[in-house]
Amino acid sequence: MYFEKHAYILSIVVLLFLVLAIVNIIRYFNRINSWIAYFLLGIENEDTTLKPPSKTGNKAIDEVYKGMNSLNDIFRKTKIEINAQEKYFRSVINQSATGLFSINEKGRVININPAAVKLTKLTDYHHVNVLKAIDKDLPTFIMQSGENLKQQSAIFENRYGQKLLFKLSEIKTQKERIRLVAVSDITKELDTREVDAWIKLARTLSHEIMNNIAPITTLSQVILGYFTKNNKTITVGKVGDKTITNTVKGLKVIEEQSLGLMNFVENYRKFTKLPEPQFKEVDLSVLIENNLMAAATFPGFNIIKTEKFIPENLLFFTDEKLLSQVIINLLKNASEALLSGNITDPKLTVKLLKTGDSVQIEIANNGQEIPLEMREQIFIPFYTTKKDGSGIGLSLSKQIMLIMDGDIVLRSEKNKWTTFVIVLN
Repeated sequence: MYFEKHAYILSIVVLLFLVLAIVNIIRYFNRINSWIAYFLLGIENEDTTLKPPSKTGNKAIDEVYKGMNSLNDIFRKTKIEINAQEKYFRSVINQSATGLFSINEKGRVININPAAVKLTKLTDYHHVNVLKAIDKDLPTFIMQSGENLKQQSAIFENRYGQKLLFKLSEIKTQKERIRLVAVSDITKELDTREVDAWIKLARTLSHEIMNNIAPITTLSQVILGYFTKNNKTITVGKVGDKTITNTVKGLKVIEEQSLGLMNFVENYRKFTKLPEPQFKEVDLSVLIENNLMAAATFPGFNIIKTEKFIPENLLFFTDEKLLSQVIINLLKNASEALLSGNITDPKLTVKLLKTGDSVQIEIANNGQEIPLEMREQIFIPFYTTKKDGSGIGLSLSKQIMLIMDGDIVLRSEKNKWTTFVIVLN
């Protein structure tokens, strides 16, 4: 039109309309793109209040807006449901009698419920070092490093005498690790168990002491009767050979009973005065082999068929002497159970197992089953069914493992082997 027909004005008008149409189309799609960008940014920031235009005059664009509006409604409903669930769980947590709080990698408190505030005096955004007021080692325990928590629970006592149990767990978010801490007051529970333990111990002590003192008292009265009459001492001339013989016999029995009582008291002292564990890296494989070699000197041990399942070079931090004392005691008990129970084919197995960060030593025998009523009492100090037993071995072993943050567990089932499991954590 411009070059052939020389319609200059019409050509310019058409060109202006074309430029204007192109500009309007670009602005139109820019507005659409800007709105979509704002919409997505709102979704990212959990803002579902942005509403798309209902009509644009373009059916395809209207369909896009309709889909985005449906998506916005889904996000809004999901947000409402999440908020409702969050309020519900927060309400449950706040009503919990167990203290719960979470801390970030820097040791700052993120969330905490009222029970935890009451027990620890922490509040939001406090640093975990505030817990030094309870115990100087508590922050170190809570902030312990490592992929797997080496020690997941511990008891600390505050200045008011409350015994607080702290349990740890950990979760990973996309941004950081969050340490979850549960704290509860177990003072009453421990006190009740302590009283029960003392009652059982007192009964056992009184039983053992009376068993030794009763014959001493009786014999003392009998011997005194040999040398007194009508509350007066008899003359030397009235003392016969029979009286002297009976007196010597009685004094020997008194000596034996006295020595037994002294031995009993010495065993009690061993139980109450355990040394502090000295932890170092120990090759458990070698340690068990050495203890089995020592057990070979037990009377009759050579007729017991011993099977070993011990991997080589299993290293673990523990107290070598205390752990050896526990292993030797369990081997001795197993040997006595096999030799005194008329077992036709006495067998003993020793296994060393590693499970995660802990290690288990299993000592099992095919001797007679431990009766159900005895299983809960075998770890009580001075409880024994052996004629010449002191009742100190298993209770002392249990105490040793507890001070080393471990344990001893009994597994005994009918017609199956009796197994004592040493757990090292």
